[in-house]
Amino acid sequence: MNEESCQADICIIGAGVAGAAMACSLAGSGKQVCVVEKDWKEPDRIVGELLQPDGIEQLAEMGLKPMLEGYDAQDIIGYTIIHSHRPIHIDYPGSKTGKGMRNGKFIQKMRSAFSAGDNIRCFEAEAKSLIRNKDGGVAGVECSGKTGGSFAIQADLTIVADGIFSSFRKQLVRGTGEVTGYFLGFLLKGCSLPFEGRGHVFLTDPSPFLCYPISGDEIRFLVDFPKGKPPKRGGELVRYLNERVRSRIPEGMHAAFDACMEEGAFKAMPNHYLPSKAVPADGILVLGDALNMRHPLTGGGMTVCLRDVNTCAGLLRSMEIATPQQRLALARKFYGSRTQNTVVNVLADALYNVMGNQKLRDACFHYLAEGGKQAEESIALLSGLDKRRVSLLKHFVSLAAKSGWGGIKRQRSLSSATDAYHLTGEAYRIISPLLQNELKSKPLQAGLGLAGTLFKSKAS
Repeated sequence: MNEESCQADICIIGAGVAGAAMACSLAGSGKQVCVVEKDWKEPDRIVGELLQPDGIEQLAEMGLKPMLEGYDAQDIIGYTIIHSHRPIHIDYPGSKTGKGMRNGKFIQKMRSAFSAGDNIRCFEAEAKSLIRNKDGGVAGVECSGKTGGSFAIQADLTIVADGIFSSFRKQLVRGTGEVTGYFLGFLLKGCSLPFEGRGHVFLTDPSPFLCYPISGDEIRFLVDFPKGKPPKRGGELVRYLNERVRSRIPEGMHAAFDACMEEGAFKAMPNHYLPSKAVPADGILVLGDALNMRHPLTGGGMTVCLRDVNTCAGLLRSMEIATPQQRLALARKFYGSRTQNTVVNVLADALYNVMGNQKLRDACFHYLAEGGKQAEESIALLSGLDKRRVSLLKHFVSLAAKSGWGGIKRQRSLSSATDAYHLTGEAYRIISPLLQNELKSKPLQAGLGLAGTLFKSKAS
């Protein structure tokens, strides 16, 4: 690792999923690239371990699909959703697969790949402040090295990819992230899931828990703690997990679960909501979680991140970055392209809010249990393969409307009609602000107006 000042075409701040994939995509490009990462040891995280099918397609388009090999990553063919001990199975469309894997193994594989590139220089240091030119544009970054000294990296383009706890977000992105709750993560070893090769979602009060394989003998469990403070370790937490999780998993998993509870190797991670609101500026781009976050329930974070990287890499191949005008054009094109992430972003937080409402949660389960296009098209949205906002609106409207009308048909009473009205209204209140935060445009407003009309007409 070098710590002397240098000049580069591109400086990447952060070598997590976004930064490492960006560096991999630039290896051999002919551009001189510097990567600044404060800790090159293998990360140990509880999220970023489920890659949806579209994320795999993004890697394949960049020639990076081999980054998923060599560390026992597991094929995921779809989801099993369990409600009141009743399972339903939904496969990814077109025999597509996702991957369950150790986040740190994936990152280290990419780091090893790009660090071997002749045009890549790696620095173990903390990026402290952006260097500004006389016109206010970004011209690089000041860093603090491991030995205590400081040095500068001058670059035509600086890419900020320093993740959830970004040091530079406040300077570059409008709005602040909101902590929506916490995931408590732990690993079960040496046992099998009820249904192989699937992500499992257990619909429970007050919110779901989920699990999926990340290696041949490891199962990642994530238990949601809505809002409030992160769960405190100790006997009370273990009792809560025994009551909420252990009682709902098969007996064959109990021994591994009990061993995990005794070991107490838990990790807590805050879940954030941060709509994308970057301002195009000369010499700077923001990627991945530093720019945009959504609830991790649907595993969409790495898909969005890799779409960002793939788009940015393509623009850098076709556009020059020598002048302020060229760099501003690049930034505008990049941020403008991010409407492709609207469905993944909105679905994650909309579905999480649905799961926190008992009636909507039941409605969602029964909607998916009917199978057919309802399930197939819904999983296509979740997997990132269907990027159309109209599809998201259609299924969200249909879920609430069918549930409401189902209640009226079953009970044939005024109270059931009132419940249907409130249910569809609650669904609209969930999705409307999420869509508005993602994209302020006339087509969107028209779509929201149509959705509102449908909700009201179905319920009245």
